[in-house]
Amino acid sequence: MTRPDSKSVEAVTAVLQSIGEAQPQPPADLWSRIEAAHGARSRRRRLRRLTAGGMFCVILAGAVALRGWHSATPEIDWQARAQALELQLLAIEHDNRIAAATPTAFDANPATSELAEIDRRLQAAYEHKIYTNQLVPLWKRRSELLDALIAARREGLTLTRI
Repeated sequence: MTRPDSKSVEAVTAVLQSIGEAQPQPPADLWSRIEAAHGARSRRRRLRRLTAGGMFCVILAGAVALRGWHSATPEIDWQARAQALELQLLAIEHDNRIAAATPTAFDANPATSELAEIDRRLQAAYEHKIYTNQLVPLWKRRSELLDALIAARREGLTLTRI
């Protein structure tokens, strides 16, 4: 090699070294800032997860509370209540030796005639396969009538229609 070639290699090397030295060094606190930013993102993710989990727990507790509150008011089985009241009425009539309510006696007492009408409507509803939402009011009314009849029979009253 000739001298100019060796000088050119040295010149290129010197230029490359100067370029390498000319690149700025990262700031001394770069890694601490990177770690701080990473930690902040992690805390935000953790806080979002905690908030979402807390909201889920509150919603779940609210749903359980509403379910418990809704089921705390028991629904009345009007059919069973009416059947139990009918047995009580028959027992009172038997104890007082009052003639049992027969179809011929329905015209004599307005409450028993209304009871017969409700029984007829219930029978028709069952024959036409009408479901609970329409049967409940009939069973409820039947239960109320039987309750009134029981109260009247216990006190020795006669129900009349005005």
